[in-house]
Amino acid sequence: MLFRRAFKDSIPVLMGYSTMGFASGLLLAVGGAISWSPLWAAATSAAFVSGPLQYIFVDWMATSLAIGSVLLVTLCVNFRYSLYGLSLIERFQGASLWKKAYLIGTITDETYALQMACDLKGGTYVTYCLFLTMLDHLYWICGVTAGAVVGVLAQGAFSPEKVAAATQGIDFAMTALFLVILADLLRNAANRLPALIGLVAALVAVFVFGKGGMLIPAISLIVAAFLAFRRWLDGK
Repeated sequence: MLFRRAFKDSIPVLMGYSTMGFASGLLLAVGGAISWSPLWAAATSAAFVSGPLQYIFVDWMATSLAIGSVLLVTLCVNFRYSLYGLSLIERFQGASLWKKAYLIGTITDETYALQMACDLKGGTYVTYCLFLTMLDHLYWICGVTAGAVVGVLAQGAFSPEKVAAATQGIDFAMTALFLVILADLLRNAANRLPALIGLVAALVAVFVFGKGGMLIPAISLIVAAFLAFRRWLDGK
């Protein structure tokens, strides 16, 4: 049964999205500039489908970032998803328009990895991917919403000082996840140049633009370096 296979394959994603989403929802409830209800948490997690963007969104609301900056950061952070979608167009050939729109619009790193590892073909593959994507999407929504519920309850039961102390450092959860992924890649990868490019670009951007303005320049430098070394990286 395709649904059973999709659920079994998605269990590792469930473990990650439930915990990371919970931390994000908790921050939305207690760290934003406005009082976030679980309904708002569910709505944003359903629309964003992006862990880093969900975490960044808390700071956006607290600082009232200009819409132009929001759009630019969103484009830079989520640009890789457009490449994922392009690589899947041929695999989704024959699927209805709404299925293609949902599958490509809600893709994540983990979902994409599972889709690329699947050996099914044709309509069976599309159905499997649809089940898989819906499950992963649901995991993230439930995790964020649960975190927001706990955050709202904590704010009602404890003083703001205790809540702030208890949630201090939670925003590092997404950074910690990417550091673990990076460490695993560095241990197994035959070519560590991409990691070195990312490190150098980040350091240069911090030095030139400061911590507050380094994100977009760093991503731009990384993309430019990958394009410049593309042939060599492909050979490796």
